[in-house]
Amino acid sequence: MKALITTPRGEVFDTFFTPENIALAESLGEIIWNDTGRMFTPAEVAERIGDCDVYVTTWNSPRLDETILAAAPKLKLLTHLCGTVVPFVSDALWERGIRVLSGNRYFAESVAEGTLAYMLTALRDIPRYSRRTKEEKVWKTSADYNQGLAGKKIGIISYGAIARNLVRILSVFRVELYVYDIVPLPEADVRTYGLHQASMEEIFSECDIITVHTPLFEATRHLIGAPLLSKIRPGALFVNTSRGAVIDQRALEKELSDGRFRAVLDVYEEEPPKPDCPLYGLPNVTMIPHMGGPTIDLRQVIAHDLLLESADFIVHGGDLPDEITRTMAAMMSLS
Repeated sequence: MKALITTPRGEVFDTFFTPENIALAESLGEIIWNDTGRMFTPAEVAERIGDCDVYVTTWNSPRLDETILAAAPKLKLLTHLCGTVVPFVSDALWERGIRVLSGNRYFAESVAEGTLAYMLTALRDIPRYSRRTKEEKVWKTSADYNQGLAGKKIGIISYGAIARNLVRILSVFRVELYVYDIVPLPEADVRTYGLHQASMEEIFSECDIITVHTPLFEATRHLIGAPLLSKIRPGALFVNTSRGAVIDQRALEKELSDGRFRAVLDVYEEEPPKPDCPLYGLPNVTMIPHMGGPTIDLRQVIAHDLLLESADFIVHGGDLPDEITRTMAAMMSLS
């Protein structure tokens, strides 16, 4: 196997390519590393990719367009160590029959885990009680109140890889699960987890917790706006770990401003939000700086596993359990 790894050595590189993973990569074949201190330009990729079998990418790597592909006659595999592959694939790539790997499975598991953490954190009001105990040295009183998941009606918007993992995790909490998706839910999941397929209107008006997992394309931009947000019941919890632009953020800010419900937001229409963003001043909003997943420690696991999977495919014709097909890529977020 000969592979071009586009990510420059440095802070991000080190989270994927530990010394152990560097040694692993070099044991699997010839590796072209990026020692420029910055991401390669498309022209620099074209200069280096000539006899490579594998093109390894992370965020901001150049897309495999017609120009780069023309310089890569031996290329068989794009191995993307992050989630969505949309910014890195092209029609020319699919037409050449180049296969695509992604860390999407790992990302989905980690975001589902993060979503559960956000739900429990908000329900138990952990940030407020921790801050009050440490800063004000106030102990609990009989008036203090928190909540758990048991018995809650949870609405899930879109049933992709993240939502499937979340459903599996939530099933142990004795919750009712309502799911909106544009296609029928898998019958096996309906039977196993007791899923109810519901409209968005039903979910927003009836559920105690609403969690959004819709990928961002032009068709889903501002999919959730004022008409739906206005239906959220008092005391409910709204969680977004998908993409900020799936929600009309101005409408969300307005609906949150009266304190009717709470929100945990991991993503925003503009990242980071501007200093005058109203969300900063709302006590019923928990803001996370787009850290829902994957956790940083997972990156080295992804790199390790996908390097082995890539080498097995190139050298032995092995299976690609983490393959992303053209159909799957069409359902992934733009970024």
